[in-house]
Amino acid sequence: METDKHEEMVSILRRLGLGAAADRLSYLLRVVEDEPDEAPVQIDSLRHLALFLITERRLRLPRIGVSPDGVLQVEWRVEDSGILAMWFLVDGRVQFAAAVGEGRSDAADKRVSGILPKDEAMQAVRPFTSGLALE
Repeated sequence: METDKHEEMVSILRRLGLGAAADRLSYLLRVVEDEPDEAPVQIDSLRHLALFLITERRLRLPRIGVSPDGVLQVEWRVEDSGILAMWFLVDGRVQFAAAVGEGRSDAADKRVSGILPKDEAMQAVRPFTSGLALE
C-alpha cells in the first residue's frame, strides 16, 4: 500500500534523529488522507524530501508543507525579510524560489528561482542558506 511506504519513510527519518520532521510529515499524511478532495502526497516527492533532510542536516529544520498537487515543500525565513522555498518534484528535481531585501533600504534585493537537480539547486541558493546553518 502507498500509505505503508509513506509511513516507512517517516519511520526512517525518526530513527535517524529527525523526529520533528517525522512528526510534521505524519501529521500532513493524516490530514491529506482524511480529506477526500486533497491529492495524496506523492511518494517520490516524499522520498526526495527525506533524502534532502538526511543529507542537509547542517541546515535548521524548515517548515514543511504539501502543495495541492501532493508535492512536498519546505520553507525558511532568511535574514530579516527574506524567504527560501523549495518544492521536491517527483522527477527528483527541486523547484526553488528565494528573495531577500525587498522593501529594505539597507540591502540590495537578491532573488533566485528555478528548477534544477538537488545539488545544483543548493548551489543556486547558497547565498540564502548561510544563515540557516545550525550552530
